[in-house]
Amino acid sequence: MSSGSHQSQYNDAVIASVEMVCGEGFMSPGGEQCVARIVEGLDISGKKVLEVGCGLGGVLVALVRNHHAGAAHGMDLEASVLARAKKRVLAAGLENTIQLQQVMPGPFPVDDDSFDFVVCKEMLCHIEDKKPFYEELVRTIKPGGWLIGSDWLISNEAPGTPAYENWRAHLKDAGMIFHFASFDETIAGFHNAGLKNIEVSDNFDWITGIHDEHHKRVHGSAKQGLLNALGSDGYEALVLRTQDRIEAVENGTLLHCNFRAQK
Repeated sequence: MSSGSHQSQYNDAVIASVEMVCGEGFMSPGGEQCVARIVEGLDISGKKVLEVGCGLGGVLVALVRNHHAGAAHGMDLEASVLARAKKRVLAAGLENTIQLQQVMPGPFPVDDDSFDFVVCKEMLCHIEDKKPFYEELVRTIKPGGWLIGSDWLISNEAPGTPAYENWRAHLKDAGMIFHFASFDETIAGFHNAGLKNIEVSDNFDWITGIHDEHHKRVHGSAKQGLLNALGSDGYEALVLRTQDRIEAVENGTLLHCNFRAQK
């Protein structure tokens, strides 16, 4: 899905710990509530949807079960997360509606103008060379269709505060590679890829509430499970990452945003 080689960032312990914090089937904040915000005001009932970077399958299941997508196709690089996504789809009884596909870095193995909606939830920040990736996303969307999703962006004034730089260092230490774009860079990138009616909105109030939930979970109901999955050192590293991310959002360096743009 991107240029170059790919190295897995998600072992079993990392996957388990992320689900404990973000919710079953999700590897990024907000769960089904975030999915509902992404599609708010858009009618996807009966429509054909592609999720790029589908992870554990929670988004796809929500799109079909809660928002009545007619057919959903999920692509991901990671065999380990796709295996779990398949179990989730089967458990939901949606195997005839949701298709899953492991792909390699490079062009998507789908035809031009195939999907009414293409969804990316917290995955554009993994892409280093965004220009050809945006163009590939647009290629798959039907004329009049939409690119929708949410992601982590940085303020236009970044690089930012010590909390943000510490968070980036913690991610790197954990083997997680990210390539964050600014708010303005994202809008320009969508525009240059040929999209119109572009909206990118800062979710500050909403993500602050989600962070409060995560903080309580990490230090409360999920603590023992996280210790079992990660060990004491891994748990303490997660605590530090969580604290620094929350502070980076609160001081305005790190932004959680929804986006949508039309072909």
